[in-house]
Amino acid sequence: MNFKVLLIVCFIFFSFKKLYSQTYIDSIIKSEFYFDEKAVIGKEFCVFESTTLKNEPISNTSLVGKITIVNLWFEGCAPCIVELEALINLFNKYNSNNSFQFFSFTIDDEEVARKAVNKYEIPYIVSSISSVLAHKMNFNKGFPTNMIISKEGKIIYYKGGGYLEKTKAEIQIAEMDEIISRLLREMK
Repeated sequence: MNFKVLLIVCFIFFSFKKLYSQTYIDSIIKSEFYFDEKAVIGKEFCVFESTTLKNEPISNTSLVGKITIVNLWFEGCAPCIVELEALINLFNKYNSNNSFQFFSFTIDDEEVARKAVNKYEIPYIVSSISSVLAHKMNFNKGFPTNMIISKEGKIIYYKGGGYLEKTKAEIQIAEMDEIISRLLREMK
């Protein structure tokens, strides 16, 4: 008799497990875990106020009037570090253009951020912000996050998450380079 009960319990368990698994998969596809990066295109960048590591104030109004790269990262994020060289090269390419700017936000505290800026020789503006503000900025998605903000302050490119392979990170940054190049030509 106990064997029959065990067999019935196993049958019910595996039936529900199969049902649960399919339901779980369906919910992932339709839930908050799924994020359509294109859905944020055209939205205004969030309202924020911060201070750079050089103690200069910046806010969302600082974004208006120029093509802006916004990068969110932290030093313990391997994909964030992998893409740094390509981001620095991108910054150096456009830094002399008065219609371009680059703001980088890290969730590392100021001391860790300063050490990272020195270690990786980061030349662009870096601001240490709370993880709450960072998640507001990147729509609660992963790190790194890279965005291009139009001169009107609207998101025109969004990429959340990164790569551990340097060549894949370089391809993504090259995509950003093409967009920035086109936008700056159109501003002339």
